Amino acid sequence: MKKTILLAGISLFLFSCNSEGTTNSDGTVKASSKKSKDLNCKLLADFKEDYSGLLTKEEISAVYPVDFENVKEKLRSGGSGEYSFSWPSDRPDILMEVVGQKVNITDQNIIGLKTFSYSTSDSDMKSFTETFNMAYKELSEEELERINKNLAKQNKEIESTGKDMMKIRGNRSWEFIEGLGTSSWYKWNEKFGGELAVLAGKAKFYIIIKISDNPKENRDLAVKLAEKVIAKC
Repeated sequence: MKKTILLAGISLFLFSCNSEGTTNSDGTVKASSKKSKDLNCKLLADFKEDYSGLLTKEEISAVYPVDFENVKEKLRSGGSGEYSFSWPSDRPDILMEVVGQKVNITDQNIIGLKTFSYSTSDSDMKSFTETFNMAYKELSEEELERINKNLAKQNKEIESTGKDMMKIRGNRSWEFIEGLGTSSWYKWNEKFGGELAVLAGKAKFYIIIKISDNPKENRDLAVKLAEKVIAKC
């Protein structure tokens, strides 16, 4: 419990720096979706304890054919919850290291949603959105320098953990998705598939997806699934 609180605190500390907005890799500012900036999405908060209502089987079937009679269903609600469906693919097995040993793992298809939260913070949406974007956008040299200076002022445990988190963050590359929710970012991993981080008003959630080895195909489907969730706002 103490470790969870520590990591949450460090994450907030690292990614709550002021930002000039969502930027491209060259430092220019990306435009935000005008039609989505006024999203409220308070109604989504009611689904925190029942993820099955956030993205239903019917809504999934409307954008992708899934044989729900032959899938593994996972349902766990709360702040670290997940509602997903997985089934074996026709892709080759994936070689992975488990407890120091290399083993072949079945490459599963998966569609679902995880880690839903709704904030009751008094922060204005501009600040709230900038904080969200800081966790995914490419940081400028100035922002990296400011984070490192702030970490150096902390105790050894926070400084060490913070630097480890920054290393992990540096190995992840997120793509900004224009016009989805208040702000959205997508990343692809060949082994684990796609992950779409979505901010809709002060509601946040992740779409998890792998139905092929094509990053764009997975991204486009993840966007359609996220739109089903946002439509409930």
